[in-house]
Amino acid sequence: MEWLEIPWQIGLLFAVGGMLIGVPLVLMLQRRQVHHLYVSVWYMGAALFWFPVLYIVAKVPGVHFGVEQATMNWWFGHNVLGLFYTPLSIAAVYYFLPKVIGKPVQSYNLSLLGFWTLAFFYGQVGAHHLIGGPIPGWLITLSIVQSVMMIIPVVAFSVNQHLTLKGHFGVLKRSPTLRFIVLGAIMYTLASVQGSFEALRSLNAVTHFTHFTVAHAHLGMYGFVSMVIFGGIYFVMPRIVDAPWPKPALISAHFWLVAGGFAIYLVTLTIGGVLQGLALLDPARPFMESVAVTLPWLQGRSVGGALMTLGHLVFACHFTLMAFRPATLRQGDRVVSESLA
Repeated sequence: MEWLEIPWQIGLLFAVGGMLIGVPLVLMLQRRQVHHLYVSVWYMGAALFWFPVLYIVAKVPGVHFGVEQATMNWWFGHNVLGLFYTPLSIAAVYYFLPKVIGKPVQSYNLSLLGFWTLAFFYGQVGAHHLIGGPIPGWLITLSIVQSVMMIIPVVAFSVNQHLTLKGHFGVLKRSPTLRFIVLGAIMYTLASVQGSFEALRSLNAVTHFTHFTVAHAHLGMYGFVSMVIFGGIYFVMPRIVDAPWPKPALISAHFWLVAGGFAIYLVTLTIGGVLQGLALLDPARPFMESVAVTLPWLQGRSVGGALMTLGHLVFACHFTLMAFRPATLRQGDRVVSESLA
């Protein structure tokens, strides 16, 4: 099963490890000196709680069979993205964005609205991937409704980030962290809105079982999560090794390679997926035509993927130079501001 390939005996170690990661957070919060929690802590704490619960439920042996197993698989797969990767990445955005521009989050209440609606609406969205399958109709409808309701936390997050960044867009030119973070936040908005509409039966009939779904999955996991992680690394590494990034030009090369490559990857797979879906729906067209129509778009995907891979290699080389920089070169260095990082 997708995302659950590891045997449950080994999977339990992941669940226990996830719990142990959350223990220091709980102990730290008990010793805090303030009465309120910063919004990033809400998201990180929830993610570290949700992950072991999701994984244990999905890994319980001898319980999940047949159609119920497929339902559980999509429940788990979607919730790992929405209730683990997403809150961790949102927490990073809520932390790094105000940190870099030197301005507090525009609205604390709006951030809490986004948090609680994410927690309430996301839990059952995965079943829309089983539209047309032999599962109860009410479960499909519930999933579609909750998928559409996800527009609320997404709008709350997007508006809050835009209002926070307003008047500081010039920092994007100087800060690599902000470039990756803002791009990731935009991709989160696009992925979530696209997912809400993709859950509708009329659109799902075209996109189901096509490369469109692959493009959508990468929009969330790569366009959002990976970009935010890249931005976080560019922020923390100079503070860990107490030295600036040695080759700032490589940061720009990394950004434009992965951003441009992913744009090509996303657009070509999306167009190819729609054409594939329309061909599958036409009973007058043979099945192999639905395969052949995707070939030029898959070639475009290969071009985009090659650019992304090149960007990853640039990042890996730069990270290696940074991490293993000789101590003699670091003497006298200090962490420079984000504008020079």
